[in-house]
Amino acid sequence: MDNLNKKNGSLFLKAFLKNPLRTGSVVQSSSFLSKRMIESVNFGDVKCIVELGCGGGTMTKSILERMPKNSKLICFEINRQLAKHTRNRIKDSRLVVINDSAEKIGQYLQEHGFTSADYIISSLPLVSLPKVTSQNILRHAYGYLQSGGQYIQFQYSLTSLKGLRKIFSVVSISFVFLNFPPAFVYVCTKI
Repeated sequence: MDNLNKKNGSLFLKAFLKNPLRTGSVVQSSSFLSKRMIESVNFGDVKCIVELGCGGGTMTKSILERMPKNSKLICFEINRQLAKHTRNRIKDSRLVVINDSAEKIGQYLQEHGFTSADYIISSLPLVSLPKVTSQNILRHAYGYLQSGGQYIQFQYSLTSLKGLRKIFSVVSISFVFLNFPPAFVYVCTKI
């Protein structure tokens, strides 16, 4: 493990120990999970992607590697140290890291010249957040997702499925075994 990955892991562990319900996991997502999360994204037509819960930037880097040069990636991270770390670690003019609640997605989209996002990719621990907060985040995500866009969410259980199906009429599920812990990936399409 190189020094950068050690630092990412250390910051993530500290964030988890400080507030486990907000961080959701003791370790970062694997490259296998990151790959699965973005495999349905049509990067050729992307203008704006929103990432909810960028953590140490593992998924952020995967997204940026495939995004067009004239697009924007707006990342939300509630943990101040993780947001600062990602901002310092990834120098890319397409990246905006916001240290604020994902409930404010509309405000920040507008600040950056967008009325909607093509894709919203979420690593938020929906199950451990207060129910009102997770419902607000999902409603805002649906409202600011363009028609035909996708909300992509991973979770460690199927607990969120019912809530996602209340908002999105099309929800597909896959399973990523090569992650700790193994995870479900929900791809929700706005019709």
